[in-house]
Amino acid sequence: MTEEMQQSEQVSGERLPAVTVGLFGPRRLVKTMSEVGQEVAERSVNGVRFLTGGYDDLSEAEERYLRLRDRIDAAVFPGPWAFDLATTGHWLTVPSTHLPLTGAALYAALLRASLTITDVDLSRVSIDSLSLADVSEAYSEIGLDTAQVYDVPYEGPESVAGFAAFHREKWERQHTTLALTTILAVERELRADGVPVLRIAPTRSSVRDALETAVLLGQGTRMGAHQLAMIAVQVIPTGASRAESGDYWQQELALSTHQKLLSEARQVGASVTRRSDTLFLVTTTYGALLRLTEQFAVAPFLGALTAQLGVPVAVGAGTGQTARAAEANALMAVEDSVAAGGKVAVYLDGSSDRVDLEPGPATTESAPADGTSPIDQRALEIVTSIASAMSSAPGRQVVVDVESVAAIMQVTQRTGRRMLKELVEAGLAWPLPPARSTAGGRPRQQFRLLTEKLD
Repeated sequence: MTEEMQQSEQVSGERLPAVTVGLFGPRRLVKTMSEVGQEVAERSVNGVRFLTGGYDDLSEAEERYLRLRDRIDAAVFPGPWAFDLATTGHWLTVPSTHLPLTGAALYAALLRASLTITDVDLSRVSIDSLSLADVSEAYSEIGLDTAQVYDVPYEGPESVAGFAAFHREKWERQHTTLALTTILAVERELRADGVPVLRIAPTRSSVRDALETAVLLGQGTRMGAHQLAMIAVQVIPTGASRAESGDYWQQELALSTHQKLLSEARQVGASVTRRSDTLFLVTTTYGALLRLTEQFAVAPFLGALTAQLGVPVAVGAGTGQTARAAEANALMAVEDSVAAGGKVAVYLDGSSDRVDLEPGPATTESAPADGTSPIDQRALEIVTSIASAMSSAPGRQVVVDVESVAAIMQVTQRTGRRMLKELVEAGLAWPLPPARSTAGGRPRQQFRLLTEKLD
């Protein structure tokens, strides 16, 4: 960061959010990335952390990424192939970049070849992944002829399958003295076949550039996640309900809607305000909105409120540069949802096209005659057992986490997590805001048991 940028930040009195960047690739390369990352972190004034996801084979890449995805704000991949596989495989969840494979990496590979391989002729080599323009420019800079230099560029994941055969064919026909590849699997295959091979690896300078780019992407993610978002919820009384409704019925419906919204919104730390008997505003963040909508796949609140209230509900969500803009977009969106009869929720951000969100799957199980569904009865048994084991003083709140529930119920933590989810869905537990650990790492999620409902 330049001195001018630091001064600007000090004048504004604001700090950019700290970010966590995931580093993925072959273990040896990830080790280099981590070393460079330490230098980047030491120079950062906003706090940067790098988590490593090294692997021995590309088939392990997805598993390594998924292990870290909930803890990172951005990711760096070893090259365009791994980056494209993550994109086309639909398991990429954060803004990402990859290490550039340019002329600088080729210079370094050619220099290593001249120093470590006897009788190598650098004017008779085969090269994959780099463009012809990059190869020609690099050879021109060092004064070598490219007449017997063979190049096959990267043109998508499918092109990688032919790299090994390309190098092998040139070597067997004695057209080349060395193969230069960017792909670890290709290097291993050629080495096993006895073909002289050297891997083109990014320079530390290009690694540093990629990591600094990822930090900027991560900061954008964190700032975007904290952007203000509004959700407008409009109750749509039916014709029959209007005919039989009076002030008391309207107030009863408004109170019920407010209570149910509070219960739903509390799970993501949102606040609810009542604008009228039929209109409510939920104030939250863009990150929370992503969780509520499951990455804009389902409508927030729509299905649950419609089923619980017994009347149609319209939902509109909006974001903007200011709170006023977010509210305006949410109110325009809810009008569109009303026009659709509450069949879909609508999202508007003032710049992109309207996004329609379908309600999530509704439960169709009927409740037994006593009004308590099987899952509610099970939840009551669970919360009673936990509360009894905690033996807290009368009137004192009972707060638990996954580990304590698993220990009390003598189950695995996975089952303990499922039990807590059942309690939340049954309205017998509230998720509390995660408390940051002094030792670092992911905050532990705690839940308050609503033991007052047992009375």
